[in-house]
Amino acid sequence: MKQIRQWGRFLLFHKRPKNVASLLRESLSKEMLDEPLLLDHVKIEDYLMVALEIRPCSLLTIPAEFHNGTELGRRIDELCAEDLQAVLRATTDKKGALIRRLKKKIREALKRVVFTSATYEAHMNWSRKLDLRTFDVEVRPSIHELYLFKDSKIKSELRSLMRIRTATRERVRLRMDASKRRTRLAFAEESSPEYLVSVGKLLGYPSCCVERYVHERLNEGASVEARASGQVEQSRKDGEEPDVYAYFVRNFFPCRPTCENASEIGRKTFDLLSSLDPKLGGLYGRCMTNNVEMVEECPGLTKRYRAKLTKKAQRLTRTQSDDQNNFKRYASINWDC
Repeated sequence: MKQIRQWGRFLLFHKRPKNVASLLRESLSKEMLDEPLLLDHVKIEDYLMVALEIRPCSLLTIPAEFHNGTELGRRIDELCAEDLQAVLRATTDKKGALIRRLKKKIREALKRVVFTSATYEAHMNWSRKLDLRTFDVEVRPSIHELYLFKDSKIKSELRSLMRIRTATRERVRLRMDASKRRTRLAFAEESSPEYLVSVGKLLGYPSCCVERYVHERLNEGASVEARASGQVEQSRKDGEEPDVYAYFVRNFFPCRPTCENASEIGRKTFDLLSSLDPKLGGLYGRCMTNNVEMVEECPGLTKRYRAKLTKKAQRLTRTQSDDQNNFKRYASINWDC
């Protein structure tokens, strides 16, 4: 009898935690809506859609997708400016060692600036509140990917995915000549159908959309972004608005603006969030509208982004003696050292 009472007390103090939907209905939705350190699309698409098991995994880029990402990036640049200049001024025989030192300095700066920030801590706190697991991956010394998921098995899938990415990058590095390697290595994994299919499945994309994306990515004459943007533009010309529900997360390109499989995910998410808190549903509706606009403007955004990077490179490498020569030296750095 004593053992039964002890077991009863154990159960009393170790109750199964409330599910996310119940917590959101009670007070958590207001707390999340009022959270100033998470961007709106991150709240819904990265945290809630995974916590509510609508998608198995999500991905956000650090620090780019932090509300103060630009400021954090600027501080990292400032901390590493001297090391960058040392690389630019160095002779060829000394560049390798200096580049390795620069990369180490960038990693240290990222830890110091980003991983100790209130913004980063807020993201970690929300993963704990929603019982989400995290997996951090360094893409570049100054860029990390943060994956969020519930099922512990996904961690091993992510590790396998990273091995595919590493192997693909090495394959491209060995195959390409130096003049093309710098640009191809930026997203070398997009030349691997195995990687693209696996990451599409993990992020909860419909198989029809993944198949079209893979086909176009592997065909060098095709542009996923141009095709998706053109589809939205053509729909508007035909007097038909694209189905916003088909654009259920950012950086996703449905196979068609009216893809039924993608739209079903968006509608399911909107209905569920609206039932938990109408304000959550309204916020998600605005996120989907923004996603459509981003897809439509994607080719132009990409062009402007590249121009911005070029301008930044020129600014970082400018000296009083010869701006153009310094820019050429920056462009010739082999960052694979």
